Amino acid sequence: MADTPTLTTLPTFPFDTQAGHDTDPEGLRLLAEGSMVRARMANGGQEIWLMLGYHVTRQVMADPRFLREPVTKPDAPVTLPALVGVTDVVSVLDAPRHTRVRRLLAAAFTPRMIERLRPRIQSVLDSLLDGFVNYSKPPDLLDMYLAPLPITVICELLGVPESDRSNMREWAERFMAASVTPEEMAATHREVGGYLAGLIAAKRAHPEDDLTTALVQVTDEGDRLTEAELVINIQTLLVAGHETTINQLANGIVTLSRNPNQFDMLRRDPGLVDNAVEELLRYDKLVTSTIPWVAAEDVEVDGHLVKAGDAVVGVPHVANRDPAVFEDPNRLDITRPNASQHLSFIHGPHFCLGAQLARTELRMALAALLSRYPELDVAVDHADLEWRPNTLNRALRRLPVTW
Repeated sequence: MADTPTLTTLPTFPFDTQAGHDTDPEGLRLLAEGSMVRARMANGGQEIWLMLGYHVTRQVMADPRFLREPVTKPDAPVTLPALVGVTDVVSVLDAPRHTRVRRLLAAAFTPRMIERLRPRIQSVLDSLLDGFVNYSKPPDLLDMYLAPLPITVICELLGVPESDRSNMREWAERFMAASVTPEEMAATHREVGGYLAGLIAAKRAHPEDDLTTALVQVTDEGDRLTEAELVINIQTLLVAGHETTINQLANGIVTLSRNPNQFDMLRRDPGLVDNAVEELLRYDKLVTSTIPWVAAEDVEVDGHLVKAGDAVVGVPHVANRDPAVFEDPNRLDITRPNASQHLSFIHGPHFCLGAQLARTELRMALAALLSRYPELDVAVDHADLEWRPNTLNRALRRLPVTW
């Protein structure tokens, strides 16, 4: 077995990386030394394992001996404020309950439902692009295009009335805050949960053609989602269904602007957009890390003994730069043949339920934007871009653009 460093020599996680950086240089340095390392959490000092290598990360993500439910307990080896006491959301459930809840969610959240959204997504895109003429330059692309699209789409998918949509982005930002007290997080859960309980009751009384109604009605041999499962999983879809897409789109525009040869290639050949989206998902850091796993028993991983009760944290954006899988991984290449093998949507049983919706929105939004405004680019020096502090997402405050 490999030796474990002493506490005083352990790297600290999350890494102290400058805001807006597209990856973590410290993570890449550690990856060059080994695919899995011991570290300690910056807030609280808990010892953890960091998964940095691609193959190690995939192995742990798919191994049933690594569990997620323990991280919801107050005495968890790694405590995440947004997850403490949350016992019904599919992303932190383990089999057999995870299997049951995910099957019910997937029965309602179908590829066919997402495909049916395409005309509406295109309509929203066209309307937003038409509105560009109303902005004086340099306008904020986040405000006029990148944020309205995912918020509109996820709210229409879930059947959230237009009059209620102004709260959605604020709620998402509160859930994604990096520093928040348990009391503040509990208050946000109560506020959002109370709203969604009312929405669910309305859909139960007056069914409509939307995902919330489908989730209320879905059944598998008589089994249904409980009220608590409905509320927390719709909440997760609502938050993850737009906050991550907004930031991935914005980060992608910045990355393309930082790589003008790739940006020009995409402008000349719009047929590259699907692969460009996959390469941007691989290349760009979006979130700091995954939800931790906890070993249910002693497991050997890549020559290391992970003991029962040890917390294991994945860093997909570092694994996505693993040279064992991706040639010249620190270079953006929108023609990369294996770009879609990235781990940004996780792997195994917890693979992102909304991956197809995210891919659809990202591809359509980028294609429509460059079709209408092919010369669009960031309007300020990249060093002058303002990034939101205190957030688990890599997120811009504004994205000034010109065309």
